Amino acid sequence: MSTTPLTQPLQQQHEASLHQLPQSQQQHQQRSASTIRHVPAAACKFYLEHHFENLMKHHHERIKRRQKLEEEMNKVKLSEQAQEQLRQLLSMKESRHLRMKRSKLNVGMFHKHALLGVGAFGEVHLVRKKDNDQLYAMKTLRKSQVALRNQAAHVNAERDILGEADNEWIVKLYYSFQDEKNLYFVMEYIPGGDLMSLLIKKGIFEENLSRFYMAEMTLAIESVHRMGFCHRDIKPDNVLLCSNGHIKLTDFGLCTGFRWSHNSTYWNGGIPEDSVDMSNDYTSKPLERRKRRHRRHCQSLVGTPNYIAPEILQRRHYTKSCDWWSLGVIAFEMMVGHPPFLARSPAETQHKVINWRQFLHVPPAARLRQEASDIIYRLCADPGERLSDPANIKAHPFFCTPDPVNWDTLLHSTAPYVPLIRDELDTSNFDPVEEDARGADSDGDDTSEQLAQDGINPHEKFPDFTYRRFFDSIY
Repeated sequence: MSTTPLTQPLQQQHEASLHQLPQSQQQHQQRSASTIRHVPAAACKFYLEHHFENLMKHHHERIKRRQKLEEEMNKVKLSEQAQEQLRQLLSMKESRHLRMKRSKLNVGMFHKHALLGVGAFGEVHLVRKKDNDQLYAMKTLRKSQVALRNQAAHVNAERDILGEADNEWIVKLYYSFQDEKNLYFVMEYIPGGDLMSLLIKKGIFEENLSRFYMAEMTLAIESVHRMGFCHRDIKPDNVLLCSNGHIKLTDFGLCTGFRWSHNSTYWNGGIPEDSVDMSNDYTSKPLERRKRRHRRHCQSLVGTPNYIAPEILQRRHYTKSCDWWSLGVIAFEMMVGHPPFLARSPAETQHKVINWRQFLHVPPAARLRQEASDIIYRLCADPGERLSDPANIKAHPFFCTPDPVNWDTLLHSTAPYVPLIRDELDTSNFDPVEEDARGADSDGDDTSEQLAQDGINPHEKFPDFTYRRFFDSIY
């Protein structure tokens, strides 16, 4: 038997050993070697922390599903045989879900029908999944833009809350996945447009319509807080209208669960970041939409942080009560016809919000009921005095007179406004997207160079990003 000289380089020894293996084993080792890549130790630590965090989360979710099944079976007094059959069915679903989670998703599984909107980091399309023929809204985010703007914490927080949410007030996430360039959120498609579009269309809402939306937003915000999250971006653009006229909250890109994995400092290697980036599309989009549609008083506006609580703008400590401030601002806008801190520039608007005592006034010309004015002032107040307990908000006279809101049946009531939807592919309730807006944030050499200069690898920012909703795992 020939021997390999001790002086032969290690690479040649490796190649010689491969020739001595059967062909199938050689191919396997070559494939394995091609998929191995060297990463910094920090990136490995980062991945392991998230991997085990998600393992524990999935374990607890399985326990919760089993507990929920046991509770439901006890309520209806099923026989022991029937209970055991349901336990076996759940076990089969859990096994199938685990198998489906290991299968890869890709954008080729979806057919794009229409562009619904353009944001700071990407686009939202109406898509149809090819194997189940279901319509979804697919949000595509460019990894390089997310990494460059230090928004990885916000993106992962959004995936967490949409994945954990299981109520009728929050848009459902069905899948999330990634490829070399992009992150994808595949969500429930809500065809009625958003509240901003309706505000632009109507100008001012009658009190009955305003009260309906305020009541539903109260229940929606309460459900987010009950899950342990704070939305931080409650605004008309993020309130969607279902085909039956009821609302759902969307766009949790600034949401936080006050968890370590939602902390921008952690994601940016220990470098603190402002929790809200006032330089991005967040500030410009709402009033820019009004500008394009020539809404009154707004022709010269280029954008504003109108809905953000003053404590956030001042970088002070804040709690979930900041979402109730935003509800008060929206209430003012619906019943008065314009935002309370209207200004010609974001800086001027920010000044007005911070000095809200000086600028928050319900104009007498609006002729609001005293109860309507009072709830606005109670919501737009200092954090310590702000109306922020859902029970107290529901008990406010605005919701009790002249006809009390039935909170238990609100979701199943007939909405005072139902959007017109001609067919399942009708997107007329969404603003048309201008061609120049589509290419405004496209990636280029400058982005890649900036990331390289900053030592940022966007592909290491999103470990374990893939998600499949449990009861939809059959698809």
